[in-house]
Order: sequence, then C-alpha cells, then structure tokens
Amino acid sequence: MGVVILVEMEVDLRPPVVEKFGVKISRVMVGTSPFIAAGQFEKSHQYYLEFVARRGAVAEILSWCFKRGLSWVQAIDVDSVAHEVKAAREMSKVDPVLVVSTWDGPREAVERFKPIKPLMVLAHAMITDSASKDEIKSFIEEAEGLGVIPGVVTHSPLKSIRKVKGVEGLRAVMIPMNYAGLYNTNVEETMRELRGMNVVVIAKKVLGAGRLEVSRAISWVMERPDVDSVAIGVASIREAEETFSLACKLAWRRASSQG
Repeated sequence: MGVVILVEMEVDLRPPVVEKFGVKISRVMVGTSPFIAAGQFEKSHQYYLEFVARRGAVAEILSWCFKRGLSWVQAIDVDSVAHEVKAAREMSKVDPVLVVSTWDGPREAVERFKPIKPLMVLAHAMITDSASKDEIKSFIEEAEGLGVIPGVVTHSPLKSIRKVKGVEGLRAVMIPMNYAGLYNTNVEETMRELRGMNVVVIAKKVLGAGRLEVSRAISWVMERPDVDSVAIGVASIREAEETFSLACKLAWRRASSQG
C-alpha cells in the first residue's frame, strides 16, 4: 500500500497593481476598520476584545496576507494598528505598502509608522468632511512636502467631492460604496463627480460593515470600471482567505479583460 503525502497548497493573493494619473495602486488592499473595532460593525465589542485589548491577533492576520502576496494595507493612523503592521512586517519579512488615513496629519502619520514610509496619506473623513478648502490644500501641501501621495477620505461623498474639486495636488479619493447603497445612497452621482477629476478612486465599506453578502458585494464593486482599488476589512485568517481569494481572482479577471 502506497503512502499518501498531503501537501498544503499555498494561497496566492497577489493582486494586480495598476497605474492611473501617475499613481500606482493595488486593486485590492487589506482594510483595518475591524482592527480598531470601528463603531459601524455589529461585532464592534467582540473586535475590541480580539484586536484592541489583545496584541498580536492583527499581526497574525496581516502576516498571513503578506506571506501570500497581499502586502498593500489601508491602515488607519492609530498606535495599535501601527504596532501590528510593524509586527507583521517582522513576522513575514515582507515590506508592506501603506495607504494611511489620518485625523492627526501627514507628519504624524509618517512618524507613527516609521520605519515603514507610507506610499500615500489620506485625510480621514473626520478632517475632509469638516475642513475648509484651504485646510485641505494645507494637508495636501504638507503630504507632498513629506514625499507621500496626498488624498482624502469622505463619509459625505457628494458634499466633500464638490468641495475639493479643483484642489491642486489631490491624487486620491476614498469613498464608501456598495451595491445596497449603505453609507452612500448616491453612488452613481458620486462617480459622475469623480469622473471629472484626475484622481485614483478607492472604495471602502464594500461589504457594508459586514452586513452584505460577500460574493455579491465584491463582484459588484470589481465590475465597476470607475473604481481603481478596494479596501476590505477582515476579522480572521479564514475570512481573509475567502474574501481576498475572490477579490484577487476577480481583479485579475478584470485586468485580463482590459488587455
């Protein structure tokens, strides 16, 4: 009787990286909202106990992703996330590419994630949605001075996109969007506004903070030609494998169809 050897197949999560208006961006990024137990999640308290109150769990998930080729992270600029990203870097021996959203400012974000230098720093929605146009300009100028790509995040897409339209140096806009219209009931109008701007478009809240069916949600956003990148948060390695395997598969299918 022969011996059967079981070999564990490694999951390949390498996403396509595209370039638009001179900015390179991964089609798929690991989001970090679950890792700060953001209030929009029904499991927010559970996430707090798993990820905020206990160190190491986030690094395990991130390291698992890094080792399988998904090293782009949409990182929220807080100490706990910065600590876990650095720990994952040490565990995996992979240098991640960071798109950081900050409510403190570009300089603080760059300092917090040292020795990893973010590729991009985005003004968090708490800044974008309340700041004046001149304050957004100052944020962009500070980011440019630090050698990072500037952008904004918004929770009020139409209002804020119209405010920042025409602001020189703006390179990326991150908006909530999903098939159900959760957190953004004006997706089509939002995208029409963005088409007149030379910016990379990053989608967030694609899964509706865990309320939407994963396969349908990812398929919907990946079929949109006006979305350049998707940041998706996960809460376990199992979720990471299921979610990012599908997202990367669809991202590559889209890339091949576009030649």
